[in-house]
Amino acid sequence: MKLVWACLMSLSLCFVALPQTPSATQADAATEKELVAIAQELFDAVAVGNKAPWEKYLADDMIYTDENWQILTKKDLVAGLKPLPTGYAGTIRMANVQSRSNGDAAVLSYRLLEEETVFGQKLTPTYLETDTYFKRNGRWQLIAAQVIVMPSERKAVTIHSEQYDSIVGQYELAPGVNYTITREEGKLIGQRTGRAKEELLPADVNTFFRKGSIRGEKFFVHDASGSVIKMLDRRENNDLVWKKIK
Repeated sequence: MKLVWACLMSLSLCFVALPQTPSATQADAATEKELVAIAQELFDAVAVGNKAPWEKYLADDMIYTDENWQILTKKDLVAGLKPLPTGYAGTIRMANVQSRSNGDAAVLSYRLLEEETVFGQKLTPTYLETDTYFKRNGRWQLIAAQVIVMPSERKAVTIHSEQYDSIVGQYELAPGVNYTITREEGKLIGQRTGRAKEELLPADVNTFFRKGSIRGEKFFVHDASGSVIKMLDRRENNDLVWKKIK
């Protein structure tokens, strides 16, 4: 019995002496922190046209899809880096970071909050970026990235309420599928068959949009006499045509 207890005690001492392995959560957090530091270093280099960090962290075989829908290589990206022109200044910072990592692969998703000054006028665009990193030869390299622009909320213009009169009515996409536009308390309200009402805000006298949405812009087409004859439901510049029936 004494021998058994001695063996158990020695084993327990051995286990206590073993180094503690970090949990997956701790490891993931450490990876995220490292990748955020890399990404921020890359963005800090943009305004001044510093190519060194981009040469260091971008994999030679990377694929980069930018906000202008161009698919770029590392060579393309590095060659395009130049200091901002005279009259321009800007900073980029990361927010809303999320990450997923598994061994030598990791994905980083975040918003980019840009503050840009163009000859004294301030712009604040927001981008959404997702990056994929591989760890090669002991260091993280950016292997793929995709950037999209998150449009700012559109601003409505003021038009005379009587200009709504020619727009009010019913439009048909197909038999039984209608879009009815009415005036309610000075507002232009649209409602598709089977859906909730929505306020239409004017971008100009012929173009209207829904608050909080970048899709489904409504463009109204007039005939020679000025009467509205159809509504174009415009999605990414592709039009669904609704014929005015009432």
